[in-house]
Amino acid sequence: MKKGELNRRIEFWRSGSVNDGLATVPGNPVSIGKRWAKKVDVSDGERMRANQQGQSLDTRFVVLSDALTRTISGKDKITWGGATYDVVGTKEVGDRRNDAIEITTTSQPDIRS
Repeated sequence: MKKGELNRRIEFWRSGSVNDGLATVPGNPVSIGKRWAKKVDVSDGERMRANQQGQSLDTRFVVLSDALTRTISGKDKITWGGATYDVVGTKEVGDRRNDAIEITTTSQPDIRS
């Protein structure tokens, strides 16, 4: 992957655990870092083959692998362009080990009537 392909500045958010006196619950999300990423929307054909329906936008972000991006999981969120994306999964990509991380996300589009 060429660094010139990383043309979107995304921000990672993570919720910590908070003890509310009765149980441990997720706290408010806090920013844990920003990275440059390549953004790829999943095509409608891919969605149909995966039997996905409904109003959601599936997007993949590819980032360089580093100490932060290797910890991203389904508990995290990404913000970019005014939208919030829920992380669905991650995987290593690239020719070399720890070259890049592909982060699959989903978001609900803004529905206006």
